[in-house]
Amino acid sequence: MSFLLRRIATTADGREIIRATPVADSSIIIGRDAASGLHLADLAVNPQHARITTNDGRHIEVEAISGLGFDVDGRTVDRVTIDAGDGAELRFGGHRITVGLDSDSPSPRISLTIARTDELSHSALDRDEATAFSLSGKLPGRRMSAWVFSIFVLAAFLAAPIYAWMSWRGVEERPNGFHADASWTSGPLSSAHAKLADDCQSCHVDAFVAVTDNSCLSCHDDDAHDHAPLNRQLAAKGDPGAWRATLIRIGAAFNRPEGRCVDCHTEHEGAGPMPATAQQFCTDCHDGMSARLSDTKLGDAGDFGTSHPQFRPLVMTSPGLTADDEPVYRRMTWSAGLTENNGLKFPHGLHLQRAGGVARMARSLNMRNQEGTSGLDCASCHKPTADRVRFQPVDMERDCQSCHSLAFESVGGVTRTLRHGQPQQVIADLYAYYRSTPPTRPINLGGMARRRPGGFAEGETYNIYFRETAVRPSRADDAVRAVFSRGGACNDCHTITPPRDGNSWQVMPVAQTARYMEHGWFNHDDHDDDDEQCSDCHAAARSTNANQFLIPGIKTCRECHGGEGSDADVASSCASCHEYHAGDVATTPWRPTNDRRDRDSRGRVIAVTDGGTRRLYGGL
Repeated sequence: MSFLLRRIATTADGREIIRATPVADSSIIIGRDAASGLHLADLAVNPQHARITTNDGRHIEVEAISGLGFDVDGRTVDRVTIDAGDGAELRFGGHRITVGLDSDSPSPRISLTIARTDELSHSALDRDEATAFSLSGKLPGRRMSAWVFSIFVLAAFLAAPIYAWMSWRGVEERPNGFHADASWTSGPLSSAHAKLADDCQSCHVDAFVAVTDNSCLSCHDDDAHDHAPLNRQLAAKGDPGAWRATLIRIGAAFNRPEGRCVDCHTEHEGAGPMPATAQQFCTDCHDGMSARLSDTKLGDAGDFGTSHPQFRPLVMTSPGLTADDEPVYRRMTWSAGLTENNGLKFPHGLHLQRAGGVARMARSLNMRNQEGTSGLDCASCHKPTADRVRFQPVDMERDCQSCHSLAFESVGGVTRTLRHGQPQQVIADLYAYYRSTPPTRPINLGGMARRRPGGFAEGETYNIYFRETAVRPSRADDAVRAVFSRGGACNDCHTITPPRDGNSWQVMPVAQTARYMEHGWFNHDDHDDDDEQCSDCHAAARSTNANQFLIPGIKTCRECHGGEGSDADVASSCASCHEYHAGDVATTPWRPTNDRRDRDSRGRVIAVTDGGTRRLYGGL
């Protein structure tokens, strides 16, 4: 025993489409519920309205099960028994169900033909219950709504912004309030350009024209430089391929050529700082660049942790022999045996010993706080700059004189001191001393002569010392010779040139390099915490020669730093150390420029500060 459900649908041109579905059950639920055996999408039909049952495949019993009746041949009933052979017509809301026998079936089977009978039923089938009870039925049709919405979008987001832009064109700063062209903004400006939020035309000079480099350079002309000539940058990238080349040509046609400022410095990405440049931006050119630019002197770099050349610091090979000589610098590949010549004799290891004469001297002078161990440390002499990025040049009077005194006499509580950095003045002072002093009174060492600094009471005069410590020079010539000779006050730290060809004693100038990595950036303040010590990077405690190069190599940096996506303690992209707009230093050899020349009262040069490098002279 079964049923055959035959649904009739009418197309827009009046054709009928019949879909037949056999049901093997002897009972069918009629209702609006989608789970019903005979589903009628009609609001006039209850979710489970009635049940049709057959026992013999010919007779059916229809019973209302929801309290709402149905129509049979024009009369409303709650229950009815029908002989399918005689036929009948049932009505549930806007649906008509015709009862009959399926003549094509070999076994008895009841045929139920379902058809819609009115527009309400059509509407109910086309729309779900929520739509039928909403206001959508009262709104304009889809086509009309689409036209209205399109016109609104064009007026609000095209016509109005263009009008606002034209109305305020040429105005440097607009008044507060709403401006229609602000609807084109994709996001807030970065903090660097926040002050331009009300001055769109400072960058967007023409409507529908991409921001040009000229707009950027109108403000950044002094601090923005080409990284390299554009043709070399494009060559370093290599062949872009057919698809990329096509995109480049299309971009150029719409005023978006390669190499624009906005290729890297994207705006309207948020109110914070501009996003940092990704490592991939640099490695697109620098990874394997030597194969594409055969004349480049730069090593290939793809990742700091795995593919980066050894450092090539700027090493001073000569500090210059006179005040008019420039120091001689060379970029050299770092190695463990690298040396430099800064004109100074200074054994770091001796001064950083935890015991010995230097430590006793430091303890006596209270140069260390009470919490530290006795002796000197790096901070005793190396003072950071105001921004704590680098260090100030070591100064004799501030950092050395407390131990290496140049005092030679005390008269009435006033200490006379030879003038550091002025060898000609030292000679003149010694000759003046002997002219005004009877020959029987040689230079006074106060019984405190010593070859190395040692402990003494703070506040006492620490006199200069001579090679012949047991002999007090009785003549000016002897005193001058003793000061500049081996074991003398000047010779212990400086390279001395004896008199020749009519010249007097000369002292090689001392030059202190402030920046060794001319193409890189290093901030000491970022590494100044309780976990990092100077000795972690600089092997000064083991250095016995002032010429030993104490700047670490790349292996030391890699102990903490790795590439952008590495698991290192500090993931570092290229931009962490390198600047894209490096100025002239990116393309030309580096030479320091004279920032300041210090002169004595006679106009003689006694010190030159070159780009952070201070060199001391003797008024030569």
